[in-house]
Amino acid sequence: MTPSLRKELWRTPDLLGFAAHWTWIWCVFWSSLFYGEGTLLGSSVGAGAATGLAGIALEPLWVTSLLANVVTIAFLLPLSYLRNPLSDVKGLPPLAAVLTALGTVAISHPALAGTGDGASTLYLAGSLLTGVGSGIVVVLWAELLASLGSQRTVNYSVVSLLIAAVAYLLVRLLPIDVAQLVVALLPLVSMGCFVHFKRSVPRPPRAMRNVRVREKPPVRMMVIAVFFGVSFGAMKGLIAPVGDDWIGVRDQLNIIAIAGGALAVFVTMSVYKMDFDHLTYQIALPLMAAGFLFLPLHEPWNVIGTAVHQFGYQYFYIIIWALWALLARKLDKPVARFASLSMMMLMAGQLAGSIAGAQLVLLADDPYTMAVVAACSVFVILLVSLFAFESPFPESGWSMFDPLGQDGPAPRFRRSLKKLAEMRGLSPRETEVLELLAKGRNCSFISTQLVISEETAKTHIKRIYRKFGVHSQQALLDMIELDGDCH
Repeated sequence: MTPSLRKELWRTPDLLGFAAHWTWIWCVFWSSLFYGEGTLLGSSVGAGAATGLAGIALEPLWVTSLLANVVTIAFLLPLSYLRNPLSDVKGLPPLAAVLTALGTVAISHPALAGTGDGASTLYLAGSLLTGVGSGIVVVLWAELLASLGSQRTVNYSVVSLLIAAVAYLLVRLLPIDVAQLVVALLPLVSMGCFVHFKRSVPRPPRAMRNVRVREKPPVRMMVIAVFFGVSFGAMKGLIAPVGDDWIGVRDQLNIIAIAGGALAVFVTMSVYKMDFDHLTYQIALPLMAAGFLFLPLHEPWNVIGTAVHQFGYQYFYIIIWALWALLARKLDKPVARFASLSMMMLMAGQLAGSIAGAQLVLLADDPYTMAVVAACSVFVILLVSLFAFESPFPESGWSMFDPLGQDGPAPRFRRSLKKLAEMRGLSPRETEVLELLAKGRNCSFISTQLVISEETAKTHIKRIYRKFGVHSQQALLDMIELDGDCH
């Protein structure tokens, strides 16, 4: 265990709060406590809702709540342009907790409104409330953790997911009525810990608070989020008709895969020192593609395929949270903006992918057609990976960033820079300036970071340009890539 991870373990209330959020998600969307055989979805309420959704086999709770997620985060996005941090909006955390808790009670006890239309209406209202409340919850946690930097974001995510996996298993051992009550209380626990955690986080600089943000959205990041969301949603839709006997097995395997994905992220980042580029290309994308290969097979292989895909998706999910922290720090912009935008695209992709996947199941009524669907899915993943992931950072790509290195250059990239600095005869101070230039920093940032005047920073930059034989920062970055083999 690394010192940084050991340090995070002492922040028990904070970890428990984030773990409570994950436990709630798993119990509501990945367990038979709220859907499946013997629960609401098997009753006339769930069946009626499913029939109203174009006859597809998706859980109505999943679709309704996910749609509410997208709409809610779409509302939070413009708000994040005006308020920094977003959690400063008075009443937002308690509102999220209350809405999510009430929605959870409604979807687990629709009989409180009677039978027939009354129960269906309460169930639908509960699904909407859980979607609205959980949408606020996830954005608040994303903003808070990402504001601490990518290293701590990864640490908190890994430890919280492992705690949540244990909590999930314990909740599943309780009688169903008790378990549903416990799950309904989890959002209150999560937001209570959030408020406690928020007090110990350093405030953004005054100049960054409540400022309007005007610049082009990070299109590449949005494309990446939509792509992974659609992939996950498609898998959810394609596997929706799994037999009732295998629902419990599927959910248990998915929880194991999520916890395993979290551990794998930490190992590959901390032990093997992989950068963002390799984390995505070598781990997340191959696993997600491999999951689709199992689809044409019968149980239990198609169920195992969902777990493999879930492993890869969860792996990426933690990476993208760390990426928000990196982008916010690199561009000096509010974290909530990147978190809201990416999460909205991710959820919208999941919704679209789920519906598309469930519709494909209706058309793919034989193993051959399903095999074609699986092959096309793998092909699309590989095709997108070749083009969409080429360079999320225009000046250098993901490969220069080390997620556990305080958002700085990866060790391999740093060594290459030092070698280039020696070859070009740069002084120690000029080498420091070169590293910041390679990260895309401007003169003002460099002067603040190195505690020198802007005129001194400009002098160092001019000398670096002269020694490299270039006249701009972009030309310098191109020279670094060519001369230093820093891919």
